[in-house]
Amino acid sequence: MAEPFREIAPGLFWLGDCLKFEYGDEIWHGHVSTYLVVGDDRTLLLDTGHPAHWGVVESALDELLGDRPLDLVLPTHPEMPHAGNLPHLARKYPGLTVVGDTRDYHLYYPQLADRLAPTPVGDRIDLGGREIHLLPAIWRDLPNTVWAFDSGSGVMFVADGFSYSHHHLHGECRLYSSELPQAPDLEQTVFLNERALFWTRHVDSGHSEPDLEALFERYRPTLVAPAHGSVIDRLDEMVELLKAGMAESRKQNRLVAARWAPTDGTR
Repeated sequence: MAEPFREIAPGLFWLGDCLKFEYGDEIWHGHVSTYLVVGDDRTLLLDTGHPAHWGVVESALDELLGDRPLDLVLPTHPEMPHAGNLPHLARKYPGLTVVGDTRDYHLYYPQLADRLAPTPVGDRIDLGGREIHLLPAIWRDLPNTVWAFDSGSGVMFVADGFSYSHHHLHGECRLYSSELPQAPDLEQTVFLNERALFWTRHVDSGHSEPDLEALFERYRPTLVAPAHGSVIDRLDEMVELLKAGMAESRKQNRLVAARWAPTDGTR
């Protein structure tokens, strides 16, 4: 990435780096994002970034925070790209507290047990001049995945949900969805959602759509910030694409199941 961070709203910064891999004749990138929220009184990092990117994350934090500490970190769920830098952050910031749905985090990081402050969905974290609302994760990959909303910017953070543009080329990092040179298509959405949200292959996602619509109606996000995709600034069209991708994934897997299913009870 050419730039170590991007300010997407006053006091809200898009950090992190990309995992890189060879595909065909090109080197593709995959976002592993983290977001820094700076309040008047306290600061919060949402997700930690991947340990392979610790140097990039640390450099950005040093530049953005200066002499201020990082007070809180909110991992959306306990996977490496989202919580893997917790030990680094705890060493760097002795007063750091880990908030969110922290069940089982003491098993991953027993040395951080005294830093955990379980925070249920529905709670608000006051940073001074803005609050972080802990939200239910409508599309999640683990039971303790949480989403969040920053009242100061109107940005909603959705973890592995909305990972529609995970893969991109050099020079396309940290672009908004409207800035991508080519809009993601249905095939890409199916591919990525099946890997980030494996249940979409087996479960009808339609039952979740009213809950998602209700959440958006209540909070009316200005931007949606996923961990593994471009920040979304055209929400309506992207939500429809994601719904279509989930429906197509289920349709394709039904066809596979039908092809291999026994035709009667004799075999």
